[in-house]
Amino acid sequence: MLKFLQERVNKSTKEFDALADAERAKAGAEGTQALSQRQGRVRDLTRKLAAKLDKDNQSEGGR
Repeated sequence: MLKFLQERVNKSTKEFDALADAERAKAGAEGTQALSQRQGRVRDLTRKLAAKLDKDNQSEGGR
């Protein structure tokens, strides 16, 4: 799921970068802010998963 979310953000970022300068300016800060928020969500979910896996690993005796 995380990979899928990251791939979607990556695809959207590439599409945004491919826009002509005028179109990118029209999207403005709102477009970059939306991409930033989506990437932040993926980052937060990844950190939560890593913390859970680390906690589970420690509770199992580090196996």
